[in-house]
Amino acid sequence: MKKNVFLLLLGLFLASTINAQQSLFLDKDIATVFNESKLDGKPVVVMLYATWCAHCNKMKTDTFTQKEVIDYYSSNFHCVAIDGESTLGIEFKQKHQSKFRVKSFPTFVFFDKDETLLGCATGEFNKEQFVNEGKFILTPENQFNAVKKAFYEDVTNGDKCLKFVTLIKRAGFDPTLITQKYLNTKTESELISEYNWKVIANGINDIEAKEIAFVTAHKEEYSKVASPARVERKLLFTAQDNLQSLVVRLDTLNYNKKRAIAASFKIRKVDSLVFRYDLTLAEKTKNWKKYTTIANESVEQFGYKDSNLLVEITSNYLAYIEDKKNLKTATNWIKQALLLGESLDKYKLAAQLYLKVNDVKNALELAQKGKNIAVSNGWKTDEMDQLIEQIKKN
Repeated sequence: MKKNVFLLLLGLFLASTINAQQSLFLDKDIATVFNESKLDGKPVVVMLYATWCAHCNKMKTDTFTQKEVIDYYSSNFHCVAIDGESTLGIEFKQKHQSKFRVKSFPTFVFFDKDETLLGCATGEFNKEQFVNEGKFILTPENQFNAVKKAFYEDVTNGDKCLKFVTLIKRAGFDPTLITQKYLNTKTESELISEYNWKVIANGINDIEAKEIAFVTAHKEEYSKVASPARVERKLLFTAQDNLQSLVVRLDTLNYNKKRAIAASFKIRKVDSLVFRYDLTLAEKTKNWKKYTTIANESVEQFGYKDSNLLVEITSNYLAYIEDKKNLKTATNWIKQALLLGESLDKYKLAAQLYLKVNDVKNALELAQKGKNIAVSNGWKTDEMDQLIEQIKKN
């Protein structure tokens, strides 16, 4: 009897948990949700998610099941979830592309009943954080148009600028032009201050902006009002933020233009980042002549402590490069990768590379070492045996 009661209570608990999970941010018809908003005046919050997003799934099973969250959002908002990668999600994003951009999941977009943007929030939140986000949005002076209006009423006010910049970034846009409206009201000497460094660091994201050139020319001064690490970190982030998307799109024209600016920073971490982007772009465009030039000039400076990068580069040399001089250079890199840590795959790659330059002695020695690793770990040796036989035939 006690067992049956326990099972009954457990079933009720699980059912209530499932219901709780299903009571907030469900996939609904978005037009119906906005119609409901027009009737009762409650704003709408849209969760744009991806099925593969761990942060989205955790919020669904954790944050959205908390009573405080359910009570607060059910009372104050109409909540709806949309798969941001579905046809519906893509159409929704396109419809509102002038209001917000989705750069990561989950993204929460808050609208009033007329579909005017109130604000955005991105990322994973616990119950306290998520309730606070809702309270922030419901405060009139924190809403997007109110913050925008306050800024334009006095573009000389740094606090109003920073507040507007924060909302612009949350909406997925670059706040550089807005930030410049404030900075253009300041003299050059006024720009070099701890406060205005904060404005620049938060609001200037375009690597071609005159403020980035100004920071580059006055790194020493800004290092004193901020810190060398903060200045370096800002320039590194700016280079990454501007160059990465160009590499993905294979936009070599704009990449080379902005790359030159990044190189002018004269910061080792930026130079290392540019080196990797240069390699990736040459590889994706199959410009192997340029690839070897880049690698030969900079591997030892920027890649000699990165075993994975050395393996990646030497693998490309093995697959696509025929020039014996370049291949012999690559044998030094794979030896360095082995010094950083032995592995079967590295020995196999090294043996194949030496075989390609007709260095049978070293190829055989390295292949045998690879086989020894396989034997000591109880792995199959078929591949290494075949490679050893291939080497012996040369």
